[in-house]
Amino acid sequence: MQVEIQRHALDRVPLSLIVDDSTMLINTNYFFMRDRSQVEGRSMRWQDVPVVHPESFTREFAEFCLREGVRGKFSVVPCPAALGRIDEGLPLFSRAQQESWLAMCRELIAPAFDITPEMLTHTVVVDPHTCKPLGSGLWEQYDWQHLPIDEEELVVDYIATACQILENVGLSPQGVTSPGGFGSQTLEFYARALGEGVRRVTGSPLPFFFVRSTSGPIVQTPLWHWDGARGTGVAEIIASTDDWTGSWTGYGQVDADRYIGADLQSGRLVELIDGGQPAILCSHWQGFYGMHDEDRRGFSALQQVVARLRERDPRGEYTRWRTCSEIGRYAACRQLAQVELMHGVIELELALLAPELTLCIEDVEASAVRVDGKPLRAIARRDSFASGTFLSAGGKTLLAFDPPGRHVRVEVE
Repeated sequence: MQVEIQRHALDRVPLSLIVDDSTMLINTNYFFMRDRSQVEGRSMRWQDVPVVHPESFTREFAEFCLREGVRGKFSVVPCPAALGRIDEGLPLFSRAQQESWLAMCRELIAPAFDITPEMLTHTVVVDPHTCKPLGSGLWEQYDWQHLPIDEEELVVDYIATACQILENVGLSPQGVTSPGGFGSQTLEFYARALGEGVRRVTGSPLPFFFVRSTSGPIVQTPLWHWDGARGTGVAEIIASTDDWTGSWTGYGQVDADRYIGADLQSGRLVELIDGGQPAILCSHWQGFYGMHDEDRRGFSALQQVVARLRERDPRGEYTRWRTCSEIGRYAACRQLAQVELMHGVIELELALLAPELTLCIEDVEASAVRVDGKPLRAIARRDSFASGTFLSAGGKTLLAFDPPGRHVRVEVE
């Protein structure tokens, strides 16, 4: 008998939608393009893109995701373009408009998406205490790709302030998103600083961060700075697709087929799913909306992708939408776990608990399974496989459960 913890919870490849550059009502890209054009001395199309992404569109997107079970990560830039803190109010909108958007976000987006800051402004570096731009004119995504490692407390304060603003408006962050390449050249330092910054505000033992993507065949979920004594660490989520929903400009390439073709057999997502790799879609909010309220080419492409994924796996036997924090927590739990097999009994030592922990036992078709003496329910179909059940077929047994503690005893008959 051989035992291993399955790479993915419930032995289903995780799907996750990363949404970058979003915030309360305004299009951060309008201000990014406007202000960056002055720095670079070249004209970007900032006059062409919308200033506002209306609440009605955000609500429509959120309701679609809830209805279709789409989960992932949604950025809320805390001090967009240094115009003001969203917990104190942006000058472009009335207090009622802003409160309505925030209530909508708490009600409709937060249930399906991890909320993260995309650092403070998504443009210029500001003083974390005043949120006013520094005289140096540094930019988050360019000048802070290599973070100032000799000023760790400044970086921790910067990230903590971003998180605190979201906490103040009832959108507790589960991690952080990098604007552009923020921190990408100092990953070890960045992971340590963000861990401390997020925990200072939320107390989360395992926040995550997103900065990198890959087009390769293997998609990892690294664990940074695990401290067994404190029970803390940082998970990294690596996106595994390019953005083919309009990209960061809002007028970039839109092509649902690049994700999954109409034949359901081609595209990057098919490659990932068939390879058992996390299928984490990278997207940008301005791409979903497009150039005006009747554009929405990116959102239309997403709807097509979601429909094709459902058509390919109609009973949800092989894929499952997940938030980024769910993916990171399960990966860390698996990486840290110790598994011992003695006389037909499986002993697990778990440094970190994650729900739907899934084991595969080779060469055994079990008739009964008990976890700490509690029997799991036998099921006969893969689409019924859930936490608290086991499935025996094809000379192996899959079983899943929510660990009751750090030491778990699994008996198999």
